[in-house]
Amino acid sequence: MIRVALVIIAIVLGTAACTSASTGTASLDAVPVPAISHWQIGPGQFVSLRYGQKGTQFVALSDMSTGALVRDLLPATAANGMQVTGLALDHAGDLWITYSKGPSIGGPAISSGPAIHEPDTCANQVDVVQAGTGRVTVALRTSDNVLIWAAQPSPDGRELAYRESACTAYQDTYLRIDNLFSKQQWSIGQGLPDCHLLAGVAWSTNGRTLLADYGPASQPYSYGSGSDTCAQWWAGRLVRVNAGTAQRGLAGTTTLAAPGCQIDAVAGTAGGGALAVEGCGGAPDFTGGQVSLLVIGADGHLDRRLTLGACVDGAGIAVNQAGTAALVSAYFTCAPSGQATKAWEYHNGTLRLVLSEPGNGGSPIMAAWRSLTGAGWSS
Repeated sequence: MIRVALVIIAIVLGTAACTSASTGTASLDAVPVPAISHWQIGPGQFVSLRYGQKGTQFVALSDMSTGALVRDLLPATAANGMQVTGLALDHAGDLWITYSKGPSIGGPAISSGPAIHEPDTCANQVDVVQAGTGRVTVALRTSDNVLIWAAQPSPDGRELAYRESACTAYQDTYLRIDNLFSKQQWSIGQGLPDCHLLAGVAWSTNGRTLLADYGPASQPYSYGSGSDTCAQWWAGRLVRVNAGTAQRGLAGTTTLAAPGCQIDAVAGTAGGGALAVEGCGGAPDFTGGQVSLLVIGADGHLDRRLTLGACVDGAGIAVNQAGTAALVSAYFTCAPSGQATKAWEYHNGTLRLVLSEPGNGGSPIMAAWRSLTGAGWSS
């Protein structure tokens, strides 16, 4: 149920310096990235990866009420082959884009034996597109021996959290947090056993904790330590951890998914609560059963479960900056009329369908959004 673009996460230890931050004119493999003219996200608009002709993807601005494309912003693949693996908006309306690639694969074909992941063949960069001017700068550029996904700025804009792994061991990811001002780094969960899963990470609205979908390595459908690959992952719980403290494990408040279900997306809400998309139907892919939006209190207990439908392969949650409302999206793979992308506005305990379009519209890979005009609240 967790789609490839959203997969493998884990959480780390210590304050090692595996990455180096830099600022200046944005470049991807020394190829300048042009500014996006008149960049601004307006009310009732969202940013996401969308699909164009012949299956190509691009970063786009779209209208929430109709799903119509407002404008395409950037291709999803950079000149050096890096692809977009994360989108986020900060309080100023700046757009953060994570690019990643690698690792290269050598050795025998997968059908004839285990593939070999070549070391030092990854690349990652986080660009920031400034609201209004559209100027593009580099917030982070890493070495080639790590792989990162989905960088998310903290609510105060001082820190950046992202999933990271060794380039040759991308099935064992962890979280790294960078302070963009002091240049300090720390990590959470690097001491977890091989083949665990963290498959979606979000900041709390106060910036003190991180929320993650987590599947321990001892869950079914995971190989043991030392295996070349991990057969299946099962993110059966939501865990909240202290964002400001390094730890080898994943100590924090835990909310379990229902039996036979997994957590597919997470977000923090005002007052310390959380939202999560729960997919059911059983392993290995959890796409055959009911899908619900879980509303979770600050104490970690489930307050309500709101049904979204059934048969979903990929979901996302984008919360407004106050944490009082959210945009929830899902890609339905076996709806009565065929594949469909849907999105709901969640506010005050209720869901309102605001978008339904045939096929994979790209909105499950959601960056952020501004509230709909007249909705009575703002982002």
